[in-house]
Amino acid sequence: MTIAVSTLKAMILFRFKFSLFLLLGITSGLLSAQEIERGIRLRSSEVSLRYLEYEHAVSLDASGVPKMDWKQYHSRPEKVITRKVPSKIIENEWFRATVIPSMGRVHSFVHMPSGREQLWINPIAVPLGANNDTGFWMTWGGIEHVMPRREHGTSHALSWEWKLVENDGGTVGIRMSSVEPVTGLIHQITYQANENQPFLEVSIRITNLGKESVRFSHWTTSTLAPGGQGDVTAKTEIIVPAEKFVPDDRDFNEWMTGMVGDVKTAPIRFVGAWKEIGDLMASPLKRGYYAVFSHETGDGLVRTFPLEVTPGFDIWGWGYPPSEQRQKEYTRAFPSLGYIEIWNGNVHGFKDHSLAIIEPGAIHEWIERIAAIHTQGSDLLIRNKIDQLAESMLTSSSNLN
Repeated sequence: MTIAVSTLKAMILFRFKFSLFLLLGITSGLLSAQEIERGIRLRSSEVSLRYLEYEHAVSLDASGVPKMDWKQYHSRPEKVITRKVPSKIIENEWFRATVIPSMGRVHSFVHMPSGREQLWINPIAVPLGANNDTGFWMTWGGIEHVMPRREHGTSHALSWEWKLVENDGGTVGIRMSSVEPVTGLIHQITYQANENQPFLEVSIRITNLGKESVRFSHWTTSTLAPGGQGDVTAKTEIIVPAEKFVPDDRDFNEWMTGMVGDVKTAPIRFVGAWKEIGDLMASPLKRGYYAVFSHETGDGLVRTFPLEVTPGFDIWGWGYPPSEQRQKEYTRAFPSLGYIEIWNGNVHGFKDHSLAIIEPGAIHEWIERIAAIHTQGSDLLIRNKIDQLAESMLTSSSNLN
């Protein structure tokens, strides 16, 4: 018996997509494969950002760095304002990603079959003091990419240029770029997706057009609250392919004594065990990925990155439940259980002596990926499915232009 080539291709594509649905753990209580719209979509929208007004206290210094004048900020009473900003939505049958191109960040990442948000989105964001060249950081939530040094760099406060990118292979995306004012490095981020792949692909490119070597760091910062509850849950687990959790050498981490150790058994792997603010590491990383999974809802987010390029890794938490005073540090929408924040970067730590070097005329470029998963079962089954998904994300071919 012979089979037409077109029929054979259709059978192969069906088996590929069916396998991916099994891998992602789509259950009968969710939308069936037949009910989910096929293809890739890129459309315009807008996001309403609510936050404490702060722009009146930010101005550019001589080098073009946006700097916070905290005395000026506190000279006015707090005022919650709403600002609508244009956004772009990239969507296929697995996820819906909302990107704010002018801010160089991902605002939202929804698992399409379950309809649940995986990121933490601050209902009322506030400015925080930060150890960087701007002197502040806004607690927007979502995912951002920051450079050139210390915590959150300057990128978080810059305006980004952007354009749409697409090709004929069922792939669409958004390319955003900014010139980092301290170093002059060109910072380019491309978010792109294909109709046949369950992950959002991120190309990060750093270019040095100058005549001298430049030292820098690059971090991807994700604020996570998988499961669509609006906040992180107590049984949210931090899953990392490493040997053990290790506290950073900071005074406020003393409560972690007896809570760390083997990543598969240490109490600190669950957000509900965090007694206070904490800064945590996992060492040594064996593969370039992590997952944050809510056992209450069966939802999680998986992020992959090339370990040989971005070996830096850090976890931040506010405690669970965070005290009223802690909540006031990151939001004005109470009560709030907050989020778990995970960083992956091209350097180890946030000290200037650890910065990497990019030579004149050089380009540093790598790919990171994001996917959501919904599954239920034993801890071993969940870990195995996350491992399988991460491995497929790390080894899949790229569709980026």
